[in-house]
Amino acid sequence: MTVPRRRGPTAPRGTVAAAPPDPAARRVGPDFRRDRLTALGYTSLAAYAYCLYALAPFLTLLRRDLGFSYLVMSLHSTTFAAGSVLSGLFFTQALRRLGRLRLFWLSVLGTACGAVLLAVGSTVAFTLAATALLGVTGPMLQTSSLALLSVHHSAHRDRALVEANAAASLAAVLAPALIGSLGGTDAGWRAGLTLPVAAFAVLFLLGRGRPLPDGGPAAGVVRPGRLPGRFWLRSAALGAAAGIEFGTVFYGAPLLVSRLGLGIGHAATFMTLFAVGILTGRTAGSRLVVDQGKAPRLLTGSLLLAAAGLGLLWSSHTLVLSCGALLVAGAGVANLFPLSFSHAIAAAPDRSDLAAARNQLVVNSAIMAAPLALGALSDRVGVSTAFVVQAVLIVAALLLVTVDRRGTPGDPGTPGRPGGEPGREALAADGGEGGG
Repeated sequence: MTVPRRRGPTAPRGTVAAAPPDPAARRVGPDFRRDRLTALGYTSLAAYAYCLYALAPFLTLLRRDLGFSYLVMSLHSTTFAAGSVLSGLFFTQALRRLGRLRLFWLSVLGTACGAVLLAVGSTVAFTLAATALLGVTGPMLQTSSLALLSVHHSAHRDRALVEANAAASLAAVLAPALIGSLGGTDAGWRAGLTLPVAAFAVLFLLGRGRPLPDGGPAAGVVRPGRLPGRFWLRSAALGAAAGIEFGTVFYGAPLLVSRLGLGIGHAATFMTLFAVGILTGRTAGSRLVVDQGKAPRLLTGSLLLAAAGLGLLWSSHTLVLSCGALLVAGAGVANLFPLSFSHAIAAAPDRSDLAAARNQLVVNSAIMAAPLALGALSDRVGVSTAFVVQAVLIVAALLLVTVDRRGTPGDPGTPGRPGGEPGREALAADGGEGGG
């Protein structure tokens, strides 16, 4: 007598056996849809990125026309950075007083006015005031836009922020090229700052009469209370990521000069490859981040790719190898900011506005500190040796991401607390209301 093979546990009599798992049933939450609010967030970030990356070539040409010193030119960038820090400090207070809708549109108006005033400025006092206005309202617009996308696409936050930053990267590549090309035309290089103003007009058409989503249980206000420790761990990783990106932006060209003996003009031109790598990486990243649970692994992979590219750039003594290294480093750096930003907000989804503001403060502080550290060390030991700052930041970011994946003791849903889930599962769970 043969005994039938049992293929699994049998259901008790009188019950209906469970149906086989449906792969489609694993998808939780709505599909990712790009609607008018999505376009509003993408366009606002791209317009701000254009203003931000147009600032360096614009100030160089402004210095030539107005005849002021390098110190005064640096004073403009310092003023912008100081305004960015103030923006991060006072964002939540402004949100409480004005609400999400009015704050967003006031930020749009302020950024547009700052761009126009900088374009028409003919004195240092005037251009400094315009830069200060741009420094305060531009980051406020960025924070508002990132918070808007995080709330509107909570189930697909990673994908939305990666796509938004891909649009911003395209604007960042376009800005210096357009301003430089307009220098030889009748319109003049100052006309380059009219493009974001046109984008802001498009923003108005997209968002006119359209309410913005609230941030969770407390509509239109910032919930009181402290952000969890897990948020600060992830925000610290975000700060390290910002330092890696902007340290390379500011000191990649000097490193090429030091390693290859290029002229500063040629080195600056080759740095366009880094921006192209970022654009390519973010375009690819928007296709990879279809599942919120993949974000931690993609973040680790991006850090390792950035480490490989920057290590190759630092050790290279040939132009071809250095160009390839810039592309690889750009592709690695590409998704560090959007993934880290999204990941930090996922730790406090009911306080997305406050979390976005604190993230922005950390990012702006890192953008000021990393190039400053590289500059101070470069004056003492040379650019090549000073580039070790980038290695320190990459190691720090990897350690923070690893600790976060294993779980933070004392936070809900981590191994350090009774009943907590394993660190990796906790990350997938707090990433939104469903995977892509």
